[in-house]
Amino acid sequence: MYAHSLKQRPIAKLLKRLNIDKYGLFALLIITLAVCLRLLLAALGWPTTNSDEGTIGLMARHIAYNGEHPVVFYSRDYLGALEAYLGAAFFRLFGPSLFTLRLGIILLDALFFASMYLLTSLLYTKKLALFVLVLLGLGSSAMFLRELYATGGSTQTLLFGTLALLLAAWLALTYRQNLPRGRRWLRFAGYAGWGLVVGLAIWSDLVVLPVLMMASLLLLFCWRDLRSLAPLCLLAGFIFGVFPLIVYNLQAAPGQDSLSMIIGLFRGGKSMSSAHTLPQLIRGIEATMDMSLPTATGDPFCQVAAVDYASDASPHALQCIILHTGWSTGYIILWTLAVSLTVRALWKLRARMQAGSPERRQEIVLHFARLCLLANAAIALVSYAASSGPQDAPHSHARYLLTLLIVTPALVWPVWSAASKPLVKETPERRFARSRAAVILNRSILLLIAMLFLMGTISITSDLPSSQQANQQQDELIARLEQVGATHIYSDFWTCNRIIFVSQEKIICGVSDSTLIPSHNYYPPYYTIVHADLHSAYVYTYDIFQKTDLLRKADRLGHGFRRFVFDGYIIYQPV
Repeated sequence: MYAHSLKQRPIAKLLKRLNIDKYGLFALLIITLAVCLRLLLAALGWPTTNSDEGTIGLMARHIAYNGEHPVVFYSRDYLGALEAYLGAAFFRLFGPSLFTLRLGIILLDALFFASMYLLTSLLYTKKLALFVLVLLGLGSSAMFLRELYATGGSTQTLLFGTLALLLAAWLALTYRQNLPRGRRWLRFAGYAGWGLVVGLAIWSDLVVLPVLMMASLLLLFCWRDLRSLAPLCLLAGFIFGVFPLIVYNLQAAPGQDSLSMIIGLFRGGKSMSSAHTLPQLIRGIEATMDMSLPTATGDPFCQVAAVDYASDASPHALQCIILHTGWSTGYIILWTLAVSLTVRALWKLRARMQAGSPERRQEIVLHFARLCLLANAAIALVSYAASSGPQDAPHSHARYLLTLLIVTPALVWPVWSAASKPLVKETPERRFARSRAAVILNRSILLLIAMLFLMGTISITSDLPSSQQANQQQDELIARLEQVGATHIYSDFWTCNRIIFVSQEKIICGVSDSTLIPSHNYYPPYYTIVHADLHSAYVYTYDIFQKTDLLRKADRLGHGFRRFVFDGYIIYQPV
């Protein structure tokens, strides 16, 4: 026992020096396990990659080895290139591969978990923060997909959105007049950090704007800081963070700037007018409730296989619709309950708004910060339901509701606080029985929520074989193409960029549609290379040359083709 205590002392001293309490130690353990789980899935080849991720991988290769410095996603001017730069760093350390590309994403996941722990601890309690970490460390297949795919925007949105709320809440809660000089400089650093985070968030993905808007409202409690260096520090941090986007937009062609791109996405392009008709709006609300909202927030039922994720192959069986709608209804009930309790608390505090007590002011700021967190969910849901997102692909477009994960502690808090109430036996027997029943009910709800998130994680094991089989078929296709000398090919978008990346650019692919018209060539030099080669092969999952005129158009040598069929693809190679 004495030897055991001797071993414990160095650990205790280290934790004390790092200012980590037992809750922080448990949080570190949960985050480590969550990261290890994601590393294991990535090592096992889940999820199978796609061309969006292949594009990020190619950007990372070009940064690491070709000296290129893109500031936005190739041909997607509303997404920053941060994931590509992280991928490039890991490529230089461990070599280029799909696994090393995802290491940067998992690093962002870990930072998001840590930020969520700090935010929940600041606005609620450390015990709730641990419970929220458990939920976010688990989750459904769709949640894991967004936290493992390097497709631009998702993990940065979670991390920077959480950090923006965390720093804004900390600045509002710690505001005091006549602070010591050291504390004032610490707050100036906080303002610079907030500006930096906001700038990086806007550069990464404008989907984070509702979160940033709510975070900025919290700074209204610090309005007296306007007479200090705080605005200058905030502006300097913001300019530094958003600088890549500023540079890009100064050089962008008309209509290709970031704002024009995001407005176009909201409107749905030329096929949809900016003002939705009532039937379209109703369809958007229905699709949000029975698909997008549950997909974004961890619904474990009727999950879509990773191999079908890009095609938005969401199940439309009646049973699935009922389960998804039930999940969304539960989400809305929890949100309504949380909002009503928070507004009620603020209403009770209205008489103290002018009170000079720091403790009373902190209580007001705390409840307002919680309300801002909940308001973010409402803004995100309403703007998404009114956009073009749920109209055509409600499952895959659920990524635009990713910020709802940041709202998790606010939703769970009413149930958590009710489940944590102490039972006083001195109260009347009937009242004690009601209180005991309420506590048991709320604890059961918390257990049910945790079990549902655990179910979603366990269900990924059944999806592993299909992803591993797809990876094997992809490797075999690349090997066969190299074997027949088809290193320059035409194909569809969902084949091209992933084949280029996985083959380490040994195979170059140009994207064309079913009529051989170039389309979605995010990196134009690839299509230029392929089109310049008269021996470039045609590789599609269907027979593209069923029409004779297309065959004549493709036969630029005039000698015909060799035809192969393997690994689900039909290949035409010029003789």
